[in-house]
Amino acid sequence: MTRIIGPVAGVLMVVAPLGAAAETLKVAHPFPENGAQGRIDKVFAEEVSKATDGGMTFQFFWSGSLGAGNEIVHLIRDGAIEYGVSAPAYYASEMPVSGLTNGTPFIFSEAATAMKLQDELSRNNPHFLAEYQRMGVFPILQHGLTASHLMCTSPVANAADMDGLRIRSFGAYLPVALEALGAVPVTMSTADMYEGLQRGTVDCVSVSYATAAAYKLHEVAQHWTDVNLGASSGPVLYTTWDNYNGGWSDETRAIVDAASAKAMETEIAMLADEDEAALKAAIDAGVTFTPFADQETVDATVPDMIQLWHDIQIKNGLDAAVADEVAEAVRAASATETR
Repeated sequence: MTRIIGPVAGVLMVVAPLGAAAETLKVAHPFPENGAQGRIDKVFAEEVSKATDGGMTFQFFWSGSLGAGNEIVHLIRDGAIEYGVSAPAYYASEMPVSGLTNGTPFIFSEAATAMKLQDELSRNNPHFLAEYQRMGVFPILQHGLTASHLMCTSPVANAADMDGLRIRSFGAYLPVALEALGAVPVTMSTADMYEGLQRGTVDCVSVSYATAAAYKLHEVAQHWTDVNLGASSGPVLYTTWDNYNGGWSDETRAIVDAASAKAMETEIAMLADEDEAALKAAIDAGVTFTPFADQETVDATVPDMIQLWHDIQIKNGLDAAVADEVAEAVRAASATETR
């Protein structure tokens, strides 16, 4: 099922339109329309609509109006909806395999590497496929998350400044890294970051510059730094397992795959520019940017995240051979990067 993300994929767009009547497909989306994922999902939807002469169009329900991020996979699995965007990290106990590249910090320096690897593994690795089949979903579009940095209510210039800070966290792995750095992790959803900073529940949040801009965090966190907490694969546009694996015709699947490849190309090209523009806009809006002085200290302090994932999953009951193979696949890809 390996596919090429490149110009060759475009030839699939000449597939004839679907013969069925025009269909509007509802997509549950937990994020705002103006965010990076929202814009790329619309690129995907436009490609599908164009390739089907409008026979297959998508209607997005933004900002959790059709289901929260931690509900959407279950809604698809249980037959309430057929399409939705969520992140495997929201389902850490149910989707540990596909969650490795999404919910684990300090592995990748480049989002492109993470999202390409996630796409490859999701379409070809038997352990990923078994997890999706069990959950009743299939990933039709992968996103990437550029490196997370810190947006804080006070300056953070070095590792020592992180000591005692309450930093927004999620999942099982970021809290371990933050605790190793002396910070206090506070579990909080993306949607709650603004209010958490505004109310003083947290001192900092850890997201990309572009995500921070989308959520207007410059209004409540005036001190940003470039400490690198790692890039990762991102949210995923899912459909049902049965749609992709038998429910759709070969023509429909080809159209969706080609639209996905086009959208991923577009996202990879724009990721770095989006972050740079978001940081500049935040500074223009009054944010104080503080270069982080000792990234090496941070990198040396946090534990081996892939090994931590491996050990936790075995403790939680994942077959050791599966954990070994998945960890090795991700480690091999991350080893090609120098952060």
